[in-house]
Amino acid sequence: MLADPTLMLGGTFTFGAMQDPNFGLTARLLENDRANESTLGAGVTYYLFSGDIGVDVFAGYLFDGAAFGFGYDLVQGAPVVSLGLVDTQ
Repeated sequence: MLADPTLMLGGTFTFGAMQDPNFGLTARLLENDRANESTLGAGVTYYLFSGDIGVDVFAGYLFDGAAFGFGYDLVQGAPVVSLGLVDTQ
């Protein structure tokens, strides 16, 4: 049985890249909806402190109803860490 894509809604922190840390609200499409498995995805983030928009790629792990992982924001040029809610199977 194949996994279905799912939507993640959550928060993202940027770090490194010679920038101040920033927090944003994220919507991300993940390629897997199965709990206790890894996943890949891509998303959009609105950064609250700067008002900037980011677009990122993501690799993470799905828990029951949640996802955690790391990625890279292609627009901001910074690594990110994200935690969010996901409808898992």
